[in-house]
Amino acid sequence: MAALEKLFNAEQKHRLSDAVARRVSCRSYAAPLTALDWASLSYAAGRYQMPGARLHLLRVDESLFTGTLLSTGRVTGCTAAAAVIASSAVSRSKISAGILGEALCLEAASMGLGSCWMTGTYRKKQLSVPLHDGEAVLGMIALGRPAEGSIQPGNRRRKPLERLCRSDVRQWPEELRRAARAVQMAPSAMNLQPWSMDLNGSRFVIDASDRAQLDLGIAMCHAELLLHTPHVWRFGSTWREPAAWADSAALD
Repeated sequence: MAALEKLFNAEQKHRLSDAVARRVSCRSYAAPLTALDWASLSYAAGRYQMPGARLHLLRVDESLFTGTLLSTGRVTGCTAAAAVIASSAVSRSKISAGILGEALCLEAASMGLGSCWMTGTYRKKQLSVPLHDGEAVLGMIALGRPAEGSIQPGNRRRKPLERLCRSDVRQWPEELRRAARAVQMAPSAMNLQPWSMDLNGSRFVIDASDRAQLDLGIAMCHAELLLHTPHVWRFGSTWREPAAWADSAALD
């Protein structure tokens, strides 16, 4: 995996970390992307690069989105989306795909646009995405101008931070408390928030199961945007070890 700690420059970190608090899943869109919106998101999708993962922006029809059981929560009014793609030939590509996809969602939020992650509620046969050998679409991100009243950050349903942290988060350095709160706000499949966090010496640890690699990438993206002390992201050699951690003696 390319170094996550080098993915964002200082300006991008500042802008996207501000968007963390504003980003919510938007399922109702009032207008399509403007030409400037499209150009800006296309540039962002091309700029954020990690081995084995990429984003592909495409025009779509609203009928692509199926909604959940009994048609609740169906995406409406959306005519643009990003395919989140990972290669089976590259280690941890699903984690990288989660990082890149969430970076694009935060770019959209910083532009006043809405976005929504979807991993199952769309018609895969209706997609026309060019794929290389070993690649697969892991999910889609709906994009567009949100309908009035569809963006309400205060309505997020999230687990208390204490439930997500294995040690007393009140005793953590302020920088790591901010990073933990950013992870708390991250989206996840079915809003399960399948992470746990801990502080172990110089390690800020984020754990998730092997089945939640995409969600782990999303969480890591949020954490990275709030970490400013020099650090290096590392991974456990097996899924029985910590999934990912930011390692820095300065965080002791």
